[in-house]
Amino acid sequence: MNSKKKKIIIAALIILATLNALAFYILKEGIAISDALEHVENDAMGKSLKQKQILSDVLPSLVFTIDIALIFFGCYLLIKMLFKSLKKSTSSQS
Repeated sequence: MNSKKKKIIIAALIILATLNALAFYILKEGIAISDALEHVENDAMGKSLKQKQILSDVLPSLVFTIDIALIFFGCYLLIKMLFKSLKKSTSSQS
């Protein structure tokens, strides 16, 4: 693997780790917003908290969906590499 690909992979992993940390923080704040929403008396404040709660539900869901998609893509690449190595080993034995 060349140097440019390694740098891209490392940068992608750093960005992904940052996104996951941000998603967990937003999820934690979403729990606090949900708790505050139960005790709100003002309608305007309630609407504002509901909008924040929707954002705190959607953004972590998006990040976790990206994580799952990347895990599946990694499994696909691993299986593809495995079959390629098995094909080479069986063709060299013949």
